[in-house]
Amino acid sequence: MMSRAESRFASQRTWLVAVVVLAVLWSIGVQRAAAAVINDECPNVIGNRDIFKKVDWICEDCANIFRIDGLATLCRKNCFRNIDFLWCVYASERQAEKDELTRYVSILRAGSV
Repeated sequence: MMSRAESRFASQRTWLVAVVVLAVLWSIGVQRAAAAVINDECPNVIGNRDIFKKVDWICEDCANIFRIDGLATLCRKNCFRNIDFLWCVYASERQAEKDELTRYVSILRAGSV
């Protein structure tokens, strides 16, 4: 027979194992989400994450301003080379940054077909 102390220890160990398993599963999910950002449309995201964040921020701002479902996804389509991205640049009043953002998009798209 197990004493109360042994029973409590076994219960704590079970909870600890469960927490570790959940943490590992959560970590795998985070890694997959990060990998989803790195896709075939923007082949040069790796090594240029700061540039990607600057360009992606335009899409996030635009989606938050206008609250249109799917706008951020449309903005990111074809590695930011689309009319929705340009619309978001102007709509978020970042016309002054347009040339720089266009250069960033070119860097992210380098090597894509």
